[in-house]
Amino acid sequence: MLWDVAQTAKHLQVSVSWVRRHLVELPIVFMPGRMIRIDGEEVQSTMDIRKSLKPREPIMVNRFQRGRLYLRGKKRMWYGKFRLETLNAKGEREVANVPLGTVKEFPTKSAARKKLDAVMDERLKPGTVPLSAKTKKFSELVTEWKETEGATLGHSTLTHYSNALRAYVLPVFRDRDIQTINRKAIQDFLTLQAKKYSTSSLKSMRLTLCMTLAWAEQNGYIRQPNGWLEGIRLPKKVGGRKVERTQLTPEQTRAFVERMEEPYATLVLLEGLTGRRIEEAIAIKPADLDDANILHVRRVIYDGRVEELETEQVLPLDAPEHAELVQRLRALGQGQEWVFQSHAGTPINPGNARRRHLHPTAAAIGVKVGGFHDFRHTLVATMRRGGVNPVIISAVVGHKKVQLAAEVYDRANRSEMREALSVMSKQLVPNVGPNALVQ
Repeated sequence: MLWDVAQTAKHLQVSVSWVRRHLVELPIVFMPGRMIRIDGEEVQSTMDIRKSLKPREPIMVNRFQRGRLYLRGKKRMWYGKFRLETLNAKGEREVANVPLGTVKEFPTKSAARKKLDAVMDERLKPGTVPLSAKTKKFSELVTEWKETEGATLGHSTLTHYSNALRAYVLPVFRDRDIQTINRKAIQDFLTLQAKKYSTSSLKSMRLTLCMTLAWAEQNGYIRQPNGWLEGIRLPKKVGGRKVERTQLTPEQTRAFVERMEEPYATLVLLEGLTGRRIEEAIAIKPADLDDANILHVRRVIYDGRVEELETEQVLPLDAPEHAELVQRLRALGQGQEWVFQSHAGTPINPGNARRRHLHPTAAAIGVKVGGFHDFRHTLVATMRRGGVNPVIISAVVGHKKVQLAAEVYDRANRSEMREALSVMSKQLVPNVGPNALVQ
């Protein structure tokens, strides 16, 4: 004989709310569909012998909550949020916030609700060990993150993150329980690493740490205060090597082209005129330059692996100023699979090209460059000084954000600062001649 809450309240001559408050003391039977039924015979026998109701389990599942269901992120991911039966340090019920799947997997809210119900049934069933009691090493978290979240990233992005984790983060946090990694641990780690690494490397450490730990939090592996990963600052004093970027003059860039052998001379000319990333430049095939002299950037080569771009970029090279570049590209690509390829017929290696050709030529010319990226920096600065609209600059170099070129690639030089300072001085001190010197 099974009773619902109302029937139990009527038999005990109490209110329905009283029964719900004392479910932990009643003989509950869970039915399919998340219905709650109470064993009436056991309740009756308990009353007959005048035995008081006592809790069967120290923790009882609250089956009346349905949980909150919501969508989040560009990928339209369903998340479910519900209360656990465990208590935090403040004595409050802990909250689980778990990813359920994308809209493609669960196209309707009803489908996502069924998934959430299944997760809640598993997480809230009696005898379940609270997640806070389970341990997971950071290395295990990284492996799981790569297999799930990492699979949604492009090869080059995932490789960059994996390399940063392997080289910087895992040597310190490999065997550490992720429950013990808090904001202070991250800040102390960055402060220690700042003594031997550059700002760029520190940014990679912070990004990968926050990314994997945020994913662990979303899956309920760890519980921290809201916003605990936001606004983590980098140390101001950095002792690592910093790559210096040089803005080259047209004469210096031309000197590179004239001194270097092929295909590296044409590669530098392409970099100087179009500002392509080296991973994009070495991935160009002869067919990417069509009959109308339009260059289609369709792929990148990162860490020796070819990856097709989701959206190709189009660069018109039909201006008279690009005639030499077009001629060189067609000559190099004739009968070849790749425009810039080695003697073995494979795409050239950017690291070898930089060490064996770019840096020796730079030394001969008398300039210091960090790499092929210097030509990209130079192009952005030159276009900005030429009055090119920032939106167009962003389109040329392939930035997703318009302001990125100004923030990362461009710097004001001394002559521009002098000209800017003279704007107000000409109004405040109009009678001073241009050749006057400060005594």
